[in-house]
Amino acid sequence: MKEPLIDVRLFKLRGVWTANLVALAVGFAMFGTFLMIPMLLELPAELGFGFGKTVTQAGLFLLPTVFAMVLLAPIAGGMVKKYGPKRPMVLGAVSIVAAFALPAIAHDQLWHIVASGLLTGAGMGLSLAACTNAVVQAVPETQTGEASSVNAIARTIGGSIGTAVISGVIAAHVSAQGIPQDAGFTNGFWIAAVVALIAIVGAIAAPAGCKRRQKADPAVILEA
Repeated sequence: MKEPLIDVRLFKLRGVWTANLVALAVGFAMFGTFLMIPMLLELPAELGFGFGKTVTQAGLFLLPTVFAMVLLAPIAGGMVKKYGPKRPMVLGAVSIVAAFALPAIAHDQLWHIVASGLLTGAGMGLSLAACTNAVVQAVPETQTGEASSVNAIARTIGGSIGTAVISGVIAAHVSAQGIPQDAGFTNGFWIAAVVALIAIVGAIAAPAGCKRRQKADPAVILEA
């Protein structure tokens, strides 16, 4: 095609495919926490691992995640400007791994849930803001729209996969009465943590520079 919707040659650029890999993994983990945390909070405390919260109360426990994300996103922008997108992507990915490793090890106290939420929000704020900057810096100005759109789609795909996988894991660990078991949540947290490790790999592989590609030269893109 003479004018494709997306120039697939952009995926050869290291700054693009690494940012998309990070967005995919972070999206998986992000929607994993939005699924597991409210469900865990709303399960009856009599089960031994639930907290018996109402729907409204469970929603309020997601606020630390939102606050951390809103706080760290602009900080990530400053880090990108000073150091390039690699550093905040790495820090964000590490934060998300810690956010799921903690409840995978123990999630019987409310502070475990709050701490996990704070780490998740911090990780998302740092890594997702840096991902967008990474793809914008990696491509010519004329292709920032398609490159950033693909990055957003990668995050959405990761979220869709994460929701399906985590739901399947929880559904595979239910009692005869259909009640979710603690093992399902533990396995789900570990799976999200392992997937988040992929984000660390992608972030480490990202280019360290902070200079923008200036020309939309097909030959340059092919050789990148």
